[in-house]
Amino acid sequence: MGSHMDFDEEERTHVYSDWTLLRRMVGYLLRYRGLVAVVAVLIIVDIAVSIAAPFVLRHALDVDFVSGDLQALLFSSLLYIALVVVTWFSTYGHGYYSALMGQRAVFRLRQDLFEHLQIMSQDYYDKTSSGSIISRLTNDIDRISELLSGGLFNTLAQFFIVFAVGAVVFTVDFQLSLVLLTVVPILAVSTHVFRMKAREAYRRTRRTISSVTANLAESISGAKVTKTFTRERESVIKFAELNQADFQSNVDAAKFASAFFPAIRFIGGLGVFLILWIGGIRVVEGTLSVGSLLFFLQMNSIFFRPIIIITSFYNTVQSAFAGSERVFAILDTTPSIEDQPGAIDLPPIRGHVKYSNVNFSYVEGTPVLQDFSLEIEAGETVALVGDTGAGKTTVVNLLNRFYDVDSGRVLIDGIDIRDVTRESLRASLGLVLQDSFLFSGTVIENIRYGRPYATDDEVVNATETIGAKRLIESLENGFDTEVGERGSRLSEGERQLVSFARALLANPRILVLDEATSSIDIYTEHTIQRGMKALLKGRTSIVIAHRLSTIVNADRIIVLEDGRIVETGRHGELMAKRGKYYSLYELQIKPRAILVREHEISEEPLLEAAVASGGVPVSENGTVADDRD
Repeated sequence: MGSHMDFDEEERTHVYSDWTLLRRMVGYLLRYRGLVAVVAVLIIVDIAVSIAAPFVLRHALDVDFVSGDLQALLFSSLLYIALVVVTWFSTYGHGYYSALMGQRAVFRLRQDLFEHLQIMSQDYYDKTSSGSIISRLTNDIDRISELLSGGLFNTLAQFFIVFAVGAVVFTVDFQLSLVLLTVVPILAVSTHVFRMKAREAYRRTRRTISSVTANLAESISGAKVTKTFTRERESVIKFAELNQADFQSNVDAAKFASAFFPAIRFIGGLGVFLILWIGGIRVVEGTLSVGSLLFFLQMNSIFFRPIIIITSFYNTVQSAFAGSERVFAILDTTPSIEDQPGAIDLPPIRGHVKYSNVNFSYVEGTPVLQDFSLEIEAGETVALVGDTGAGKTTVVNLLNRFYDVDSGRVLIDGIDIRDVTRESLRASLGLVLQDSFLFSGTVIENIRYGRPYATDDEVVNATETIGAKRLIESLENGFDTEVGERGSRLSEGERQLVSFARALLANPRILVLDEATSSIDIYTEHTIQRGMKALLKGRTSIVIAHRLSTIVNADRIIVLEDGRIVETGRHGELMAKRGKYYSLYELQIKPRAILVREHEISEEPLLEAAVASGGVPVSENGTVADDRD
């Protein structure tokens, strides 16, 4: 069993610069240019007022206070209060609108990610765990949300404040301005060191939480298996290991953050010390006014307050960058199966299917189909049988274009399926899988999945045709019964019947049944045999079945072995050959006939065709014989 601690392929190969990540995230914000303009104006007002306030205070102390002009002093005081009030409103305004803009950007990013996942090819899901994908849509997007909604623009504004302060102070006193900026090189070196250490630490936190999410999703899906084999304790131990790794990675990241924040405060305190010492000496010497000294102390506070904000937000930035790498890695992954330039919609079809010299492998060097050729006439029912791994499911996977052939062609009515759009191709195909997947919702909503606008009468008729109407009506709320997650409130047989009705309602020209009756018990199988005839009637059908009794009436049976066709013919013909198909049939029908007799199960419709074809011998009194060698 693979470890969830392994990265996905895109995590190894997609590494982005900080500038690239920032540019792309800001690109989502810039989609809302009206809000950007509002936030920008409010930030400019905030910066201007923040820098103007110390000048007002300096003037009040050095001019109004010294001159004894109380009216001027009152005016300066009121002006200072007015600036504080404007600062409050501008800060509140750009904080709110930044959050609104950020949430809209996050909504669009999450939507883009989900939409991109919908077009990803099947091979992507084969090699990427569902938990890892869920982690990107939730945990990683949440980290980005903290950056975009938590004040990216506010943080950018802090940089402007720092540069504005650096420029303005030189208009007051050149020497103290140099003192104020002395600590900048120390600050730059400290930030660079922290950035290099913190980035990798936050990357580890994104990987470890992804592993935790993947294990959690797998554990929930496999809860029944875990209980069956009493592996609860082992499951807890494994989760604890992954949880511990996540805990440690977050502790390591917090270690860097905890060290950096006090370092910035210390550097800021060092600036205050230098201004007080050097500025104080000059005040004593009479070369600097008290107002100017207070001005520089305030400017030092204004200078380092943005740096502290940036520092505290820097943890969020690094975490968001680590998360955005993983999100953009998916967005930058190109589906392996795409519509070709100039692809056309598949026109109305008769249903003639042809595989021409097809070769295919999931893993390079391990062929699954080899020089495979098969022609299926329109309206013909063809059954594919063979041992597990013979290539049966691969045949229908290629027809649905979940994968592309390595060489050769798959054609429908003479048209290469690579020359048509995937949407139009799959709209002409119906697929019923062994594991009938139902979505949360009601029975009728699941039946309508392929035809959302079908009427209630059409839904009822479909269920009646396949023999499921009475069973569905016997459920708690009939057609309005909630099926639960993945159809958990229905039995396997009931889920299969719903999927049959869903396929029939969609009315595809070509129908594929992939082990579609493997989960149905004998009683349910007996119920749907007549419905199966209606489902297959008048359409091209490819039936994959391990339960060979369900395909004895097929127009043609194709026997596969190691990706090649080894036998083909009708049931009676293949039984007469006593080859591969005969061996498979013997292995199944003999113990099944014994089961029918011992439990007195009426399965006449099920065995009728087999008996008629000579596949199942009967005794003189008409019962199924079970004494064949």
